[in-house]
Parts: sequence; C-alpha cells; structure tokens
Amino acid sequence: MEQLIQEIFEIIQDYRADEGRQNVKVTPERIKLWVSQFEETERDFILSELKSIFEKRYCSKEDAKAFLKQIIEVLAKDLKYASVPDFLKNCVFLDLQPNGKSQKKMLSELDTLVQENYGLSLVDCGSTAKKHFIYVDDILCTGKTLSDDIQDWCKLEYATGETNLDALKKSSANLIFAYIFIHLKNYYKKKAEFGHKIDAFLRDNHKMYRMVEIDNSDNFNSKFDLVFPLEAEQTEAVEEYKVKIVTQVDNYTETKGYKKSIEEFYRAQGKPQTETLFTSAENRKRFEKITLQKGIDILKNANANIPNMRALGYSLPSQKNFGFGTLCFTWRNIANNTPLVFWYKGGGFTPLFEKNQTNTQDFGNFARRVNF
Repeated sequence: MEQLIQEIFEIIQDYRADEGRQNVKVTPERIKLWVSQFEETERDFILSELKSIFEKRYCSKEDAKAFLKQIIEVLAKDLKYASVPDFLKNCVFLDLQPNGKSQKKMLSELDTLVQENYGLSLVDCGSTAKKHFIYVDDILCTGKTLSDDIQDWCKLEYATGETNLDALKKSSANLIFAYIFIHLKNYYKKKAEFGHKIDAFLRDNHKMYRMVEIDNSDNFNSKFDLVFPLEAEQTEAVEEYKVKIVTQVDNYTETKGYKKSIEEFYRAQGKPQTETLFTSAENRKRFEKITLQKGIDILKNANANIPNMRALGYSLPSQKNFGFGTLCFTWRNIANNTPLVFWYKGGGFTPLFEKNQTNTQDFGNFARRVNF
C-alpha cells in the first residue's frame, strides 16, 4: 500500500500546490488517511484502480499550460494566420465567469504564457479586430455554466445596434470553445440547447476544441467513461436511497411543471462492451459499488439534504440518477460532479482533495491525448 500511495502522490502532487497553503496540498499522509476510511479489504484495490484512473484523467498544471499553448498555435494555423501574434491581435478570450471559477485561473495562466512566448498580453488580444471569441474552461460536465454564459454573452453589444449573436450570424465574428475535458453526451445536449434557447444558427456554427473527450453517451457502443453502476448485487441501502431521489425529483418536476423524467440510475449489463477506463470490467463493478455506498454513507453521516448533491456527485435536480459520476481532475480544483468520496468534507469524512470553495455559488449552481 505504501508504494501505491507514493505512486499516486507522484501523479497528483501539484493539486493546489501553487497556492502555497500546506493545508490544501495533497501529501502521502493525506492519501493514507483518506483510504483508511474505507474497509481494510478494499484499500489496496481502491488505490490500484485510482492510480490507473489518475494516469488517464489527472490534468497537471504543466499539462494545462501545454494545452493552452497548443490551442493558440492550432487556432492560428486553422484560421490561416501568418503568425500567432497576428492571430492573437484578432481574437478575444472571453472572461464571463465569477471569481473562484476555473475560467479566471486558466485566463491567468494564458496571460502569462502569451507574455512569455509572444511578447503580448491578453489586453493586447483583439487590438486589431475582434473576429474570434474564445471561451476557455477546464471541464464540461452538465454544461449549465457554458449554456448560461453563452446565452448572456449573445445578447451583449458587438457594435452599435448589433449584438454578438448578430455578428456571428453575419460572419463578422465566430465563437470557439476550448476545454481540457468534455463529456460528449452533455456537449451534444448543450448544442441542442443553443438551438432552442438562443438561436438555431448557433447549434452548429461554433468550434469545439478539447484535450480529452469523455464518452458518457448512452448508445450501444458507449465507453461509459465515468462511474455508472450496475443494478445487480446492490444493497438495501442503495435501493432506499434510489427511492428517495425518485421522490425528490418527481416533486421538483411537478412543482416546475416539467415532464416526469426517466430513471437513469444503472447502466445495462454488458456495457461497455470493452473496458477502457478501469483495469477490468469486474474492477469497474467493484469500484462503482464502493464509491456509491460510501457516498450514501457520507450523506447520511453529514445529514446533508441538498437535492442535487448525490452520492456520485452533483446532478441536475430534474434528473433521476445517483449523480454525474465524472472521473476527471485538474491541478486547480475538483468538480462537484465527481463522486463525494473525492471531495466532500463533513460528517467526520476527510476527502482526498480539499475543494476550493472561493465561489460558494458553485454548490447551488453548477458547475494524450489532444483530440482536436
């Protein structure tokens, strides 16, 4: 176990390390304390699976900086600029999220990168023309933050008597998204949402760049690249928790006048057809059962009663599931949409990652691999 702890530490050791605060850093001692909260027979197994997952799904600060630099270079080439500085002088990096959200941090890193490599700053971007509007962020899970931000941005003034949406439709400007991680199913949902909440034009008239594409679709060939348990062999406590969620969601949708939602608690037996995220199909099954049960225990012990905070991470209040269940992590913070065992602090439980709660609204709202 000591060796696994050290190997995991080597992967995730820069988590919030640039803040200079010892109490939020990951240490071997913290990893050992965290895993000791699970059954003794499960500890080596959990660490072994996590090592494999972190190797695929932990984005260090250096990974993020490399991605941002590559995004700039690839966009300059794709948009046929003679040089990166020429491109930068014709683009604007959108700053739409409040303090404490990931976009601010990524823009800060981008500003440093642009200064060091091209002798410009983000203030200089768009100084020639505002043709390319670029929205950078770390993780697209439910996509609510993106949808809300772009709805508001489209209404803002681009020129006298002309909105940003007008400029997009006239081809005076274009809109580009750049993410470290995107969940495919939710990205496609947001595209559809753009069509019926903003304008049909926007649904297909934007570009999406990403470092890692996570397949969480529910089609026959889906990789199910997240925590999504099977129904077989679940405990009575899990069934009771499921009933509680169904009741909460039905009450919510009835109050809002929404159509009753379908149940999405379990994946079908035999899916995914080929395991790519976990070390084996059996280990996936075991890991999912452990994280689900532990998440239920955490909520019970903490007496937490936030309807959209579920054992496997935040969901939307209208959805019947155990939580989003994402397994992606960055150096700066951890998404609410990951299972509670990774980040929830309360009820006597010590999480693996100390979550950055600078923006407390995160709890009520929502929020190699290069694959262009």
